[in-house]
Amino acid sequence: MIIPVRCFTCGHVLADKWIPYITTVQEEKNKLDDGPDEPTVTYIDLKNPKKSVEGAILDEMGVHKYCCRRMMISNTHLISSIS
Repeated sequence: MIIPVRCFTCGHVLADKWIPYITTVQEEKNKLDDGPDEPTVTYIDLKNPKKSVEGAILDEMGVHKYCCRRMMISNTHLISSIS
């Protein structure tokens, strides 16, 4: 798995936050799921301004810059495609 080590924009170290971020997101999403085949999809609009699970976890971890948040949220697991 290739993880983001530093933010491409500001250079802030993110590697130490990756594993706790992924495990916490998986745990929280498993709590929200109703069934094994029914993922919970939350649409964010003006009527529902609640933060997503990922956003709340990044806030708790102290990742507040939008450039660093982008690095964490948009990372995909491509190592199986590369090898």
